Amino acid sequence: MLVFVKHPSLGIGKTRLSADVAATATSSTVENYQGFATDDYIVFGKLGEENSEIVLLTSVTANATLGHTTGPVFAHAARTSVSEIKYNQAKIYTATSETGTYSLLTTLDLAPDEDYTVYDHTTGTSATWYKTKYYNETTEATSSYSDPVEGVGYTETSLYSITDEVLEEFGDLDSKEITRKRVRNSIRAAVRKLTLELIKVLPDYRRNYDTQTLTSGTATYDLPTRFLAFQRVDVDYAGSTATNAYKAAFESESEGEPDTIYQQTDPRVFFRGDTFGLRPTPDGTGTAFLWYWDYPEIMTEENDVHGLPHGAREAIVSYSLYRLWLPKNRERSFDYKKAYTEDKGNYVDFIARARQFYTHKKVEIIFGHDLYNG
Repeated sequence: MLVFVKHPSLGIGKTRLSADVAATATSSTVENYQGFATDDYIVFGKLGEENSEIVLLTSVTANATLGHTTGPVFAHAARTSVSEIKYNQAKIYTATSETGTYSLLTTLDLAPDEDYTVYDHTTGTSATWYKTKYYNETTEATSSYSDPVEGVGYTETSLYSITDEVLEEFGDLDSKEITRKRVRNSIRAAVRKLTLELIKVLPDYRRNYDTQTLTSGTATYDLPTRFLAFQRVDVDYAGSTATNAYKAAFESESEGEPDTIYQQTDPRVFFRGDTFGLRPTPDGTGTAFLWYWDYPEIMTEENDVHGLPHGAREAIVSYSLYRLWLPKNRERSFDYKKAYTEDKGNYVDFIARARQFYTHKKVEIIFGHDLYNG
């Protein structure tokens, strides 16, 4: 089982060599020594490029000289980039389940001349779970755990996999120009957009049902988890029987009050932030019957999947790139917007036909408050 460890983010110290450095040299001269300190690790070259390597600093002097007792293995030419890196090793941990107890498997040096540091776990299986930590061999500082990953790796629907594809297509696989957090936000936005598109042609998609127990004197209640929009709300002010409930109408909170007299036989629903409210206010223990649409589970961990029916990846990637290019290059952005429109149309049509159902009827989502936080 091959375990791939991504490189840690580079630190604040960044400069270039001002003169050539020979292999095994114990010092280097740089254009700017600010941001570097004794016992820091530095990278000669760019991560993922041939001959890039990590060395330990033993001194930093005001004449822009960086000292290192064990010099680089390779020679490096003037103007080669020099960057601080907080860790020089990775620790790999394993467990038999995602939430199990993780034990240290191995500690290995990072391989800055490769895209990933790779470890061959010969006894690992597809059922083995892995976590990693970065480690500073000198200060013994460690990072927090990575997200857990099963031996089968990241699937094509995972947040990690889609993020990598977006960054690669953007031309920034190392996320130096745009952060992975920003890419993730655009991916989540794409999932929201596609969810709405599927609901338009498949009204039963993401339709859910729940009940809310009413409390005397309490008018507002929390919206359901990952709520998108109500389809229907029925209210029984006196009990928990659906046949005794009356269908509620939707209105703005500012409508009617303070002059309107509301009746339990003609209830109204309004929204206030992350809650919904009822008029009239309940005067006893009753029940609200809620039919609503929701979003797929929000992706936060690297191995979380988007939750949409199979085939959504292309549309998610093109929409993400449209958003990411918009502030940088509007023409390039609009190209991806066109690609998204085509990908979305093909995807929605495929899902509708696969389920042998398609409707051109517009689903109007009234009072559909988007609570899906990025």
